[in-house]
Amino acid sequence: MINNAAVMALPERRITADGFEMQFGTNFLGPFALTARLLPLLRNGKNPRVVTVSSIAARDGVIYFSDLQAEFSYKPMKVYGQSKLADLMLDFELQRRSEANKWGVSSFAVHPGVSRTNLIPNGAGSLSVSGLMRIFLWFLFQPASQGALPTLFAATSQNARAGIYYGPNKMNETRGFPAAAKVPPQAQE
Repeated sequence: MINNAAVMALPERRITADGFEMQFGTNFLGPFALTARLLPLLRNGKNPRVVTVSSIAARDGVIYFSDLQAEFSYKPMKVYGQSKLADLMLDFELQRRSEANKWGVSSFAVHPGVSRTNLIPNGAGSLSVSGLMRIFLWFLFQPASQGALPTLFAATSQNARAGIYYGPNKMNETRGFPAAAKVPPQAQE
């Protein structure tokens, strides 16, 4: 199972059909709910794996428990970082619980580095600062196919280890091939 839902840096606060802030609802609550619902099936699978796609933005992420839904203060990248930090924490907790309860489910967290996808244009917009960077500094963004490699590695490789965070191996994890990524300290709390 690969949890790879994402919206990024929406310029204005929006909510999901269920009333949750859009980034937190899409990026974290949706994958959390789907994983929880499918857990009985996963537990009956042969060597089941759950791969949750986080982001390099989790490095700066903070969980704002007093404003989890960004009702009082909406800052697009802070809310995005919070949602992707929550994804990373979900991965580690799922692995911990699987080991403690002998579920046999392996959980992996990954991030794609900085990749040329439609995430920025569809979120912040093509004319936003990050959108313009993507257009004019395109060479800083690796191809989307390269960014997918950590996810594919975690989902399929016999060498991937559960409970490990994977991302690209070069240029401060912004590009390259799959390798163990640095876990932000706040993801381990």
